[in-house]
Amino acid sequence: MHAMLVSRSASHVASALRPEGRDEALAEGIAEVIAHCGHAGLGLFLAAVWHWLDERGYHEAADAVQHHIESGTMPTLKPTTKLSRRRDARI
Repeated sequence: MHAMLVSRSASHVASALRPEGRDEALAEGIAEVIAHCGHAGLGLFLAAVWHWLDERGYHEAADAVQHHIESGTMPTLKPTTKLSRRRDARI
């Protein structure tokens, strides 16, 4: 597990002001882990993020991660809509 990936993801989770933001930050981290390590690394990643948060006193964020670990549910990224540029009809 890459320490930088855990640290960056945990920092984003910790800095989120709302539960929805925490889930979104965690979902982004999960997507990165899957891209770099595959699904096999998820358990270790979540445990490492939880430990990082707990060790630094982000108990609310750590509890949210713990909930996902215990329930077996993972937050997912929301699909983004692609914006298309409109052509100016005056040209």
